[in-house]
Amino acid sequence: MKPFFLACVILFLPAATFAKKIPAPDRVQVKPAPRPLPRPLPGRGPILRPGGPEQEKAPPAWASHQHVFTGTLGKVLAGPVGRSFPPMFTHKLTFTVKEVIRGDLKPGQEVTVSHVARQRVKPVFPEGKPCVVGGEKSRGTLQAKDVVELDLKEIDAIRLACSLPLGWAGKAGSIISPWAVLAAKWPANLKEGAKHFCASTGRPALGFGSGASFEVEKVPPEAEIKWTNPDGDGEYKITVGNPTTQAVTIPALRRIGGKILWNESVAILCQNKTYPAPGSKGLGVATAPVVLQPGQKVSGIVNPLALEGPSWPKGGYRISFQICLGERSSTQSFYYMSRHHDGIRAKLKAGQPIRSVGD
Repeated sequence: MKPFFLACVILFLPAATFAKKIPAPDRVQVKPAPRPLPRPLPGRGPILRPGGPEQEKAPPAWASHQHVFTGTLGKVLAGPVGRSFPPMFTHKLTFTVKEVIRGDLKPGQEVTVSHVARQRVKPVFPEGKPCVVGGEKSRGTLQAKDVVELDLKEIDAIRLACSLPLGWAGKAGSIISPWAVLAAKWPANLKEGAKHFCASTGRPALGFGSGASFEVEKVPPEAEIKWTNPDGDGEYKITVGNPTTQAVTIPALRRIGGKILWNESVAILCQNKTYPAPGSKGLGVATAPVVLQPGQKVSGIVNPLALEGPSWPKGGYRISFQICLGERSSTQSFYYMSRHHDGIRAKLKAGQPIRSVGD
């Protein structure tokens, strides 16, 4: 019976009980890949985690600011911190203005400006010390872009930079205009009373002047597409007007006869670089400044999407254009959807109209 009983047990037990344990073949241990950082957005550089040492900043571009002044920083008020990577720090800064280098502020005026910084560590301001401040007005509020402690060794260079039209840069004797990349040379006998000239083209540094108004507004697209082109298809209407009772001259806005040369007068700042307006070929012939009679307004359209050089967003994201005429400018935030606006840019590059009628 014993052999028979043993055979039954063996028959009904799972085969795995007596299976020989054969070593599994060698397996490569695959570790999960580390979670990648988000793809950097155009013009923003690598994505950085919060914390760690403060990142080195580029020197302030004083020539790109609408308003530049010196003054004592009297009060720093911290505001909300945006929960982004890097975080967005907001502050209100109160200054007593001493010297107005550019803009319409007044010496002795107390002014409160907003400041927004997207960076890894909380910004530190030179509270109680004399500073140089550069910024621009948006919806009636002055927004500070650069706030640095005053260095008397640098102030003359800042004054020079701010005596130039927006988009111009350099030092005395080697000043460059936005049109320096073009071949046309400004007529040598047409100085227009300017103090500074482009070292490449000879073009005089001509300002907007006083008395006239300057406005920039987006042009509605021919076809509005939900979630695609809320800011249009890149066209901006520039309007210069004379609200005074006397004739006003705008040296930076050029004309030949009755034709206003908007593309040859407007410069565009984008992603810390300066460009002449699309379609500009430079001015190699004699031109004259536009003169507006009381109540007169003139308008022209530029489309920054025709620029070659900026890093255009992929997918959907915002890109900014600072549209400049002399020392006046308007910064426009534009929502760029690549699946739609890439096609607009291709048409502009090929010289094709982007509207079916009246383009």
